[in-house]
Amino acid sequence: MTDINRQAELDELRLRLEEAEDTIRAIRNGAVDALVVDAPRGTRVYTLESADRPYRLLVEKMQQGALTLAENGTIAYSNRRFADLVGRPPERLMGVPFRDFLPLDARAAYDTLLQQGSADFSQGESSLQHPDGTLIPVFLTINALPPDSGAAVGMLVTNLTTQRHHERMRGLVAALEESDRRKNEFLAMLAHELRNPLAPIRNAVQLLRRTRLGDGEAIESIAGMMDRQLGQLVRLVDDLLDVSRISRGKIELRRQRIDLASAVKDAVEAASSKARLRHHELQVALPAQPVYVHADHVRLAQAVDNLIDNACKFTDPGGHIWLTVEVEEAGHVTPTAVVRVRDNGLGLTAEQMTGIFDMFMQVDTSLERSAGGLGIGLTLVKCLMDLHGGTIAVHSGGLGQGSEFVVRLPILADSSVASPPPQSRASAPPSGWTARRILVADDNRDAATSLALLLQLNGNETHTAHDGLAAVAAAARFEPHVALIDIGMPKLNGYDVARKIRELPAGRTMVLVALTGWGQEEVVRKSKDSGFDGHMVKPVDLSALVTLLAELLPAPVKPAGRSGG
Repeated sequence: MTDINRQAELDELRLRLEEAEDTIRAIRNGAVDALVVDAPRGTRVYTLESADRPYRLLVEKMQQGALTLAENGTIAYSNRRFADLVGRPPERLMGVPFRDFLPLDARAAYDTLLQQGSADFSQGESSLQHPDGTLIPVFLTINALPPDSGAAVGMLVTNLTTQRHHERMRGLVAALEESDRRKNEFLAMLAHELRNPLAPIRNAVQLLRRTRLGDGEAIESIAGMMDRQLGQLVRLVDDLLDVSRISRGKIELRRQRIDLASAVKDAVEAASSKARLRHHELQVALPAQPVYVHADHVRLAQAVDNLIDNACKFTDPGGHIWLTVEVEEAGHVTPTAVVRVRDNGLGLTAEQMTGIFDMFMQVDTSLERSAGGLGIGLTLVKCLMDLHGGTIAVHSGGLGQGSEFVVRLPILADSSVASPPPQSRASAPPSGWTARRILVADDNRDAATSLALLLQLNGNETHTAHDGLAAVAAAARFEPHVALIDIGMPKLNGYDVARKIRELPAGRTMVLVALTGWGQEEVVRKSKDSGFDGHMVKPVDLSALVTLLAELLPAPVKPAGRSGG
């Protein structure tokens, strides 16, 4: 072979090597999509994207937006999901700064996320702005990419619209469930509160039918009892009607220039009997000079009365309640009339204070400490204050620390109304009663006393108790044939009273009947589980009680002497 031919072969080999090196370099740089190879069996085409094709398809099919950003924050790559989120074709996204798709108030937070993600990793919530102006809540995940990847960061964009919708729906369902729960609690409480005063009223009516006309002292006692209980019924109904009227904007204030102290005095007079019954010391401090406000006198007295009533409910017997009226002056600002009602009672937690003025709010619904009421008195006070342009606030150091309610009126004030007591219809007296020793345990003294008197008129020997511990002690000492026990008593509730009586030697055969304003199915079941033989809901009809006792104690009992306790 000549030197010329050899040189030609070397040159051709060098050229092929250079072409091969160029091809490998192009493949590495991603400039080659396929190779065409001539082989003995024919020409074949090899596509170089076949290795990463599944990954490209995966990214395109993702439910999340996926993109890469250059160092200057512009989009280097975007899948179709992100393009759909921002309402642009994918080819028109290249080179566009990602922050352009964010609302103005979200860009600063995004810049911080991008800076953190460029160094390592970051994530957080943001929102995208669609061309139609819609804001789309999103969750951004930003990761730093290797230096030789051709981009600075990779980003995943998760659309939170569906999640937010589900959260709103869950919140709506939870709100509806809470509303339904509070409605059921309110209806049960309403039934309980209405039955409580109805019980002594029914007893009193039957007592009046059996009382001699000349017995003025007895008639006066019965009339006083009926008046107090009818007053409680009127208050419950009035509060319900007032809240309904206010919520519908149907209430009208008869405002005029009045002395604030005069309305407060009326409220104190109306509430003083409650304070005396619970042996509270009510201290009132009024300003020496008149404080004139533009208010409805009756409605203002009602609001203050509700505050005193609330303090009485949640203060133990023998406690203190302070009511003060003062004028608060702050420089040139218009003076404000301030009414404070403070007690040393149960107190409130921080959580209870946040919802204390909500409709049907009950601070303590336990049977052991049933304070009564529908949970609308404070709501009514707040509504009346709002109508008068005033405010009400509550303060407490916590449970056991007492509470203080503070009313502020811009030398304008608040209001109240009263309805005539409803007429009660009497029923025929029962007959066929067999005398027994009967214990009546009820923290409502009128209910206990009136029922005991009614039972005495039928030849029974009776004893009364007004709290749970006293009921257990009376059952051990008196050994009655029958014990009529209220559920919601202080010191020891009726369930525990029944359990403790059953532990007594005489309690094993004693007939225990729950006589209560609570009539829900779960309460009836719980009373049975506690050892009660029967469950009757107030106001109980005497003939129905006789029938029940005849079933539970069919054997006649020798008549007992009449007594009281």
